[in-house]
Amino acid sequence: MDILLVEDHPFQRDLIAGQLMQLLTGEDNLIFAENGSIALEKILHHKPDLVFCDLDLPDIDGIKLLSNAAERGFMGCIVITSAASPKVLRTVESMCERMMLNVLGILPKPSSIPLLKYYLTIATEHDVNFPRELLPLSEHEVLEAWNAQMFETWFQPIVRFDTGEWVACEALQRLRHPIRGVTLPRSFLPQLTKLGLESVLTLNIIHKVLSEQEFLQGRPVGINISADNLIELNFVDEVLALGQKHSHLNQIIYFELQEPESFERIAQLQEAASRLLLQGFRIAIDDFGSGYGTLQQVEFLPIDSLKIGLNLVLPMLSSRTAMALVEASVMVARRIHVASVAEGIECIEVWHSLRDMGCDYGQGFFIAKPMPANTLHDWHVLWQALLENKSLCPAVAINTL
Repeated sequence: MDILLVEDHPFQRDLIAGQLMQLLTGEDNLIFAENGSIALEKILHHKPDLVFCDLDLPDIDGIKLLSNAAERGFMGCIVITSAASPKVLRTVESMCERMMLNVLGILPKPSSIPLLKYYLTIATEHDVNFPRELLPLSEHEVLEAWNAQMFETWFQPIVRFDTGEWVACEALQRLRHPIRGVTLPRSFLPQLTKLGLESVLTLNIIHKVLSEQEFLQGRPVGINISADNLIELNFVDEVLALGQKHSHLNQIIYFELQEPESFERIAQLQEAASRLLLQGFRIAIDDFGSGYGTLQQVEFLPIDSLKIGLNLVLPMLSSRTAMALVEASVMVARRIHVASVAEGIECIEVWHSLRDMGCDYGQGFFIAKPMPANTLHDWHVLWQALLENKSLCPAVAINTL
């Protein structure tokens, strides 16, 4: 993998480079650029797989550099490295996403090895599974894949922090194409939504959970759902009708509600959520802590758990702000008597930090990557062997998801 480090400050450049060298293999190639002009030239000529880009650069600043890269069709992975304010970083990240740049996330300064390792892992998978010349997917391509039944439901295990017990999974969609390979939801979910297939997809996932019980063994599965999907006409009716056919359905699925763009239809959300709750279904708030809207969901919706998003968990070891927000989220969950679930756990240091602050459940690459249902058993055997390390989960089980 070819990696470009764009950093004008010698100390910061040497620090990040030294940390990267601890993680790279002999097949990786690390190159440098100390200003925006040199960086743009190397992006155009070397076409790196991964760019770590500072924002405060001489001549061409990092923001303009990224904009120029987007105009020239750069499709490699990008990590923004900066000591700028969170507001600036969020704005730049949003700008890049709108320009169709493949931004993996933010690397706060000083950088940390666990977060660098995570970004390298994601970039490697991107390089293997998502050829740059084939992105993005068009609505026509997504519809063709849908009609050809190329979509698969994978599962990522969720475990208890105190015992390590595997208690649940999150259902995640993948598109397996004979040419494009396996692609993530960001490549096709917006198109499916525009095509009006989101509710059908959600119902398909429910049926998949029912058909994979041999491998899930009754463990509940979280299914992502948008507010629009939840309040869509007849969606709740169809879920409840399935519940009539499968009396245990409310025990083997729950819904992870994504933050709505507005709360103009809060009454409809409350109606849909309450009808599900009345029949024993559970609702979790996804990406808790990402904004004011999330607090409104906690106040007005009948929730069962709070899920702390990877946008807070990933940088928590190197960002005091992220650490404080994670701690606050765990405390909120405890105070309102619901479970706390942290995703994005990529190393043992983050595991220990979350465990020590009292988080109830966790998921992430440190525990397991998403996988087809028929591979869950093999993962579980390996995970149980890892649990023999008594320092991982020393406490006695207390809560249940």
